[in-house]
Amino acid sequence: MSATEVVSREDRHGRPLVTVLCTGCGVLRNDPVPSEAELTEFYRRDYRTDYKGAPEPRLRQVWRNLERLNAHFAAFRDIYSKGGRWLDLGAGSGEFSFLARRLGAEVTAVEPNEAYAEYCRAKLDLPVQTGRMEDFAFAEGSFDMIRLSHVLEHLRDPVVALRRLAGWLAEDGILYIEVPDIESDARHKMRGRMFHYGHIYNYNPVTLRHVAGLAGLVELPATAARSAGRCGAFFKRGEGGTVPVAELGINALRMRAAMVAHNGRRLPEPAEGTVAGRFLRTIAARLREAREGARLKTHRAIADAAAQRLAEVLARG
Repeated sequence: MSATEVVSREDRHGRPLVTVLCTGCGVLRNDPVPSEAELTEFYRRDYRTDYKGAPEPRLRQVWRNLERLNAHFAAFRDIYSKGGRWLDLGAGSGEFSFLARRLGAEVTAVEPNEAYAEYCRAKLDLPVQTGRMEDFAFAEGSFDMIRLSHVLEHLRDPVVALRRLAGWLAEDGILYIEVPDIESDARHKMRGRMFHYGHIYNYNPVTLRHVAGLAGLVELPATAARSAGRCGAFFKRGEGGTVPVAELGINALRMRAAMVAHNGRRLPEPAEGTVAGRFLRTIAARLREAREGARLKTHRAIADAAAQRLAEVLARG
């Protein structure tokens, strides 16, 4: 990381947390970076409750997660239709692994939080293993696909971690990485409601692709256009994935401007329409999620219904 400058001194709950901006590339990170021992204990016991407010997901959250995943599977059906041996690293509440198994993939699911891993086993009948990436030593070439969704931002050394994952990929294996888009959050979240102890590094689309490139990964050509401008992309092993220095410098200036605007903004910008319209859309979405959760009554019933909807969508081609 190049020179840094402080952009925030509080987390999203108003607690002390220093966040710095790299003036060379635009990535943001916590300062200092927590130790491995601190992170192990935090993720094993505290993270899900601290971040989500409960030791297991609410029914409406499960329904929302599955709706998003169904859209993702449909948008990239050419990738997911191949099946094979998949690793879901940081499985969370298990929705991806549940749907993937229904599609016929051979899935290994890993989740560091004890409560969420037990939830997956008890409520979704998923054989989730409890632990962090550092606890596992899979053989080289073990997986046709690895999913790293909302995990990379939690890792102390993302380049080292991605290099290790690249080694676990089969020769033509694919790594899917998705992280929160801090540039988008700066526009659309309330002032001061962004940073979190567990989110060590904060990326935008440029820095996500750059860190993957540093680890010897390149974006998959077949999906690049569909993932353009997003903080979620498919990668394969290869050279030349890093972003040019000049482009990184421009990105750093843009991220500095984004943080200045965020810190000076009283209300967030709506992703579309007006602030009032966004509020009404959010309320409508939450009511729909709550209604579907109440109708289906259990986490497993929600997951089964989503898997059936996905099968019907994919069958239609």
